[in-house]
Parts: sequence; C-alpha cells; structure tokens
Amino acid sequence: MLQYSKFILSLLVAVALMLCAGEASAQRVTVAQQKQRVEQCRRDLKRVEQQVKELKKQKGSATERVEKLTEQMNLRTSYIAETERKRDMLDVEAKQLNRQIDSLAEALENNKKIYAEAVRVAHRNYKSSNETTYLFSSTSVSEAAHRMVNIRHVAEQRAELAESIREQGSMLVAMREELDGRRAELDSVGMSLEAEKRDLERDREQAKREYEKLSDEERKALAEQKRQKEELEKATKELRKLTENNKVGKSFSSSTKALNLPVAGGKTHKMQTNMVKISGKKGDAVRSIYEGKVVRIVTDNTNHSTVMIAHGHYVSVYTHLSQIEVSEGDVVKRNEQIGVIGIGVDHNGTMSAYMQFMIINTKSSTPMNVMDCFKK
Repeated sequence: MLQYSKFILSLLVAVALMLCAGEASAQRVTVAQQKQRVEQCRRDLKRVEQQVKELKKQKGSATERVEKLTEQMNLRTSYIAETERKRDMLDVEAKQLNRQIDSLAEALENNKKIYAEAVRVAHRNYKSSNETTYLFSSTSVSEAAHRMVNIRHVAEQRAELAESIREQGSMLVAMREELDGRRAELDSVGMSLEAEKRDLERDREQAKREYEKLSDEERKALAEQKRQKEELEKATKELRKLTENNKVGKSFSSSTKALNLPVAGGKTHKMQTNMVKISGKKGDAVRSIYEGKVVRIVTDNTNHSTVMIAHGHYVSVYTHLSQIEVSEGDVVKRNEQIGVIGIGVDHNGTMSAYMQFMIINTKSSTPMNVMDCFKK
C-alpha cells in the first residue's frame, strides 16, 4: 500500500500558507490606513498649494506669502514622510508575499511529485491486478469489506490531492498577480516621491527668494508670528497632557450646536477661525459654554486671568477676566459662572469691557470655527 505521510505533510504546509495569507491580510488593513493618512496629507497640501497660487495673483502681504510657502513646505515634508512610510510598508508586504509564493510553489511541486507517484502506484496495481489479489485473499467477508474501504480511501485521497494541486495552482497565479500589482504600486510611489522631493526643493528656492525681498520690519513680524505659533503648539501639547483621560464633558464635539455665548448678549468680533472677541458691559458674568473640568488658570501682569476648561479632549479658553469664581480641578456645569468680564483701555484711553474666547481640539491641528457652536 502507498504511504501517504508526505501527502498529509503537504496539506499541513498548505494550511500554514493560508495562515500566512491571513497575516498578510491583517497587514493590508494597516497599509490601507496608511494610504488614508497619505491621502489626507495630499489634500492638505493641495489646499495650501491653491492658497499660494492665489497669493501670487494678489498684491498681498509679503510676510503672508512667505508664511504660506513655509506652511506648504512643512505639509510637503509631512506628505513625503507619510508616503515613505507607505512605500516601506508596501515593500515589507511585497517581500512577505514573495516568500509565501516561494513556499507555496515548493509545496505545489512536492504535491505534484506525490501525486505522480500515487498515479504510478495505481497504474501498477491495476496492471498487476494487485487490488484484485488484495481483495480475494481476504479470509472473511468482513475483511474483504474492510479492504474494499481501504482501496476506496486511497482513491479518495488521490482525488483530494489532485484538487489540492488545482487550488494551489490557482492560488499561486493569484498571488503572483498580486505581487506584480504591489511592485507596480511601489514603482508608482517611488516616482511620486521623487517628484515631491523636486517640488520641495523648488519650494525652498521660492521661499528663499520671497524672504530676501522682506524688509527688516517684515522679517521681525514673521519671526514674531513663528514664535507665537511655537508657543501655541507648546501650549497645545501641555493641554493635551492636562486633558488626557478626561471624561467630563466628553460629549462635546466639533458638531456641537446651539450653545449660549460665554457673555449673555455679548457682541462678537472674529479674530481667527477658533478665536473670537466678545464685548459686553462692566460686571457681566462669564459662563462656561459646556460642562467640563477646570484644568488651568493663569493670571497676567495686568491682573486679568485666563480660565481653561476641558470638555473631553476639547478645551474652551476664556481670556481677559477680571474676577475668577472657580479653581483648578473644579467640575463646572453648562452655563455656570466662572468669572467676570475684564476691562481694557485702548490707545485712545477709551475703556471697554471685553473678553477673548477660543476652543482648542487637542487631538487635531485643524482649527474649528467657534461661532458654529453658538445660537444663531
């Protein structure tokens, strides 16, 4: 009788290969996520590129052009870095797939050899009437039945091996096609990277030319903008630490609507996307827009204070308050008073009551429009 230990071994190899394919599938999910990150970087870059084009057409501020070009370079650098990660992940995936193809091809060749030997044995048994002799040499009916089952089992295993060979062959073709696709994608990503690196060098040259055109005052203004941006980024990192694992007010999101202004009846003046100046009357109460936790209170050299309240990972910032009614660590309710509006004097000596309000998403660099939160 033909020994089928090799056949069983080949089936185990096939199962192991399928498990490897499962691991590759899990890796592809990660690659798919990386592709989404690359696509988001690309969209951000295209948006700023369009803004740079618009500034070129206009006779706008030279410092604004330099600042926007700097933003474009930073976004392009991020895009290149994310694309390089994508390339490296695709390369790892292609190498894994190539190893699986080699293992499957080897298993397939072994199965073909086993199947060829099985066919040769069956042919010899048929020509020499070995199976007939095997049956008729039985000493009882039950033994003959048992031997007939053995013969049928050998034939079934031979058929299963043939089917396994067909499936492995089809799998091998599909995997080789997939590998060709990965290699083509790697080539495409490589060419894209080279083009982006050339564009980055072009951006640098353009930014350098624009910077050389700036006056000393414009360069100072640009340096101050950079300093303020770095301070904001540093402050945002600190806020991220303060809001870590905060559950109070976690239902707040960028889509939260119909909230009350911090100053009832206050007049708003937009300063930037996520910041607004709110004018009111002396003694007006300043109230929390949403339930949250007071994570930081800071007082400046004019004795005006800033209160920061965490709502989940969002932080509402109330600046230029003359009195404070809360302490760090307090949990406040929606519309609860946290202080009193501050008084300021402009360069003409005119006194006015106002505060500044801002919302920071500590998990995103994209500013949200604060006015979208309030009742229209």
